[in-house]
Amino acid sequence: MMINMYTRILTALERKQAKSYVKQDGEKTLNIQVLVSRAKTLLPQIKQDLELLERLVQTYDSHVKKD
Repeated sequence: MMINMYTRILTALERKQAKSYVKQDGEKTLNIQVLVSRAKTLLPQIKQDLELLERLVQTYDSHVKKD
């Protein structure tokens, strides 16, 4: 069974807008406000998922080295 994972959290446009805002401390456009709102809502789950994936890889690697 093949498992598909998302490879990105942000779209290319969201990434560009976020980088620009952080770099220049730009104006709070509607796009930035929406992105920040989504980040505040979703970031806890994203962090939990990332921690789980890191533990998965670490456990997998430790078992592969034993074989």
